[in-house]
Amino acid sequence: MKLKKIVMVIMLSMIMVSTAFAAYSRKPLRRSAALFHKGDMLFTGEFAVFYKTVCLGGNFEYFLTPNISVGGDLVGTLNSPTVMIASPDVAYHFALKEKNLDVFAGAGPALTFQVRGSGGTGFGFKPFAGGRYYIKPKIAIYAKIMAFLASGSSFGAAFGATFRL
Repeated sequence: MKLKKIVMVIMLSMIMVSTAFAAYSRKPLRRSAALFHKGDMLFTGEFAVFYKTVCLGGNFEYFLTPNISVGGDLVGTLNSPTVMIASPDVAYHFALKEKNLDVFAGAGPALTFQVRGSGGTGFGFKPFAGGRYYIKPKIAIYAKIMAFLASGSSFGAAFGATFRL
C-alpha cells in the first residue's frame, strides 16, 4: 500500500510540474503548418486499463522529426500484485488537415517486473494507436489502444492529458 501512495504522489507531482511548464513556456505553438517540430517534447499522465488491471503512469515523447517521436511509457498497477511496466517506443504521427488533432501509431518492446508480490519479469512487444485533441495550444486530451504481446497477452486502453513542455 505504501508503494501505491508513493507512485500516486510522484505521478501527481509530474502532472503538476508539467502543467506549470506548459502554462508558462513562451515557445510559440506553431512555427509553420506542422503540428510538431524537431525537439518538441510532450508529457502525458495516463490512466490505463488492461483486462481487469488498472494502471497509473506517464508517457514522454521527444520529436526527432515533425512526424516521428521516440519516448515511452512507465506505468504501475494499482491492484495486487504490484507490477511496473516500462516500455520504450517509436511513434509515427500522421499529418492531417485538422490542425488540433494528432493521430499516431507505433510500437516498442515492453518489460514488466514485479515490485511486490510473487512473480518475476516478463518481456513482450507493445503495438499501439491513438490520438490527441488539443483543447489549448499546450494541453490536449489523449486516448490510445494497445496490446501487450507476450506469453500472457492482453489488450487495453489508456486515457489522460498531454502537456507540451
